[in-house]
Amino acid sequence: MAQTLAEQTLSRVCNYLSAMGVKLTREVTMQALKLVEAGLSAEQEDPFHFVMTRVHEYFDLQNELLPTTAPPITRGSMGFGK
Repeated sequence: MAQTLAEQTLSRVCNYLSAMGVKLTREVTMQALKLVEAGLSAEQEDPFHFVMTRVHEYFDLQNELLPTTAPPITRGSMGFGK
């Protein structure tokens, strides 16, 4: 059976929160439902975008600092012409 737009949106929010290390308690789920309700009542074509851009407003998520992907670029010389 296909999921409704509300179910898809709630599923996406809950999966995102779970991936961010948030335990999905009753209170967290209720807050997610409020966010989904706001997204669906905002009369936007894409409630997913509305909801996912406001997740950090509804939940206190800790952004982990990721290591850099490469060392910093420094200017060097191979010594040609000396």
